[in-house]
Amino acid sequence: MRTVVITGGTDGVGRGLARTHLGRGDRVVTVGTDKAKAEPGALFLRADLELIDENRRLIDRLSAELDTIDVLVLGARFQRSRRTETADGSESNFALSYLSRFLLSHGLAGLLGRAADPVVLNLGGAGRFGPPRWDALQQRTRYQGLTAMVRAGILNAALAVDFVGRHPSIPYVLNFPGTVATSFAGGYDEAEAAQIGRLRATGKPVETAVGEILPFLDSGAPGHPVASSEGVAIPLDPQASSPADARRLHDYTREVLAR
Repeated sequence: MRTVVITGGTDGVGRGLARTHLGRGDRVVTVGTDKAKAEPGALFLRADLELIDENRRLIDRLSAELDTIDVLVLGARFQRSRRTETADGSESNFALSYLSRFLLSHGLAGLLGRAADPVVLNLGGAGRFGPPRWDALQQRTRYQGLTAMVRAGILNAALAVDFVGRHPSIPYVLNFPGTVATSFAGGYDEAEAAQIGRLRATGKPVETAVGEILPFLDSGAPGHPVASSEGVAIPLDPQASSPADARRLHDYTREVLAR
């Protein structure tokens, strides 16, 4: 029996992975904000992962209650048509789609390191959408909802390179699942709601996306990040994942946390 922790585990691909691992007899912990949406049989932990202290509280609780984590899935997202800042002062996509993943990756590395075959799965874009916007990491100008979420997700390629450099024995898988028929949780204006409706209607089934992901969870190689897009292995975009990018983003993130 493996221990699987899934953020964003109450909807879409995250919930599909929870269902799959429960079917295998694994212990599953799902993290979200709505217990009613959790997969039956999973342990539900409530946390607002847009907030730094909530991530730290979650790390402390998991560290106190678990001996190991075999699979850590980082999948929480919430798209907004209007730019929003968290109580910590970070843009909401940056906070949830990147900063939470940074905190949980590094904060739970000790538990992952105790597992025989650990793996981190980051549903964060797989690093194929161009370089980080270093002049607009908090997206204070010309904000557009879907683009904003993509730009925050791009940062996870540099996060993966940085994490593996510090924890080379823990495989790290970046995944872009494509368009999947999920709820697309978010707060949308009329135009973006119509766009989301079209994506929801044409997206692949969750079960298809989960089937494309599972082989990479079982074969991630330590020592370098593995990237996949809709079931196909892809190279990380060198514009988004160079060692220099990884160091620069790590230093910037530490400055954000210090503030």
